[in-house]
Amino acid sequence: MASNADPKLADQNPPDHDPPGQNPSGQNPPGQNPIVPMMGAEGGFETDEEIAPFRISGILCLLLGLLSITALIGYVMIALPLAAIAIGFVALRKWDGPKPTGVTAAKIGMVLAVAFGTCGFFIHHGRSSTLGNQAEYFARQYLKIVGEGDFEIALEMKKDAVNRLPVHMPLREHYQSSEELIKSMDEFRSSGMNLKVYGLGPEVDWQIKRGVRVYQHYGRQLAEMVFTTPPGQPSTDVYVSLEYKIDPDGDGQWRIDQFRADLKRTVAESVL
Repeated sequence: MASNADPKLADQNPPDHDPPGQNPSGQNPPGQNPIVPMMGAEGGFETDEEIAPFRISGILCLLLGLLSITALIGYVMIALPLAAIAIGFVALRKWDGPKPTGVTAAKIGMVLAVAFGTCGFFIHHGRSSTLGNQAEYFARQYLKIVGEGDFEIALEMKKDAVNRLPVHMPLREHYQSSEELIKSMDEFRSSGMNLKVYGLGPEVDWQIKRGVRVYQHYGRQLAEMVFTTPPGQPSTDVYVSLEYKIDPDGDGQWRIDQFRADLKRTVAESVL
């Protein structure tokens, strides 16, 4: 049966349900924005990328590499570049995934450590060799002077450079000028190995029995060596110790610190 409803009335009546996403007032419901889409992990905005690890050993290697410059000043400071290289190998160990933070710092630190350590080693080695040659020459001059009986000059060689008498002063007359000086000279002449070396004479070809050793002891720069008489002469071993100082003019000066017979060790090395 045909409907008798007026089409005009149907157009005037509102629909029973509002369009999706709208309320009767024509506004969007609270919390919804049809213009901006809702994004989430399924949309591709969240990733599962692995974070690069941080290696503190790389930073420590760089720090020690920078401090390795002190190896140019003190021989004992060469331990710093060695430590930097060891820690650098730890920082450069293999890794899986992204490159760890600190690897580049470790490489820089190792380069600095190798450079400063190598330079420091050759500087100190060359300096020790030079000081050793100077000490041996000074000790041989002292042996010759004592062998000639010039004990006044030998006594001056035992003094610091600042305490030595002027070059133009006649030493023999000076040390004979008072009873106190005469007594001190007699004691020096008979002390240590002076009389024995004098008895052997100045022509002895002294040979190195124990090589020159250059070292530091409580801030003092020292060198020591042992001389012995050549074959065919009475066996005599002489221990000579020298000290190196810088005088007020900035020049290096040697002095005889000890001049005595070489003492034979009576106990085992492990006990010493």
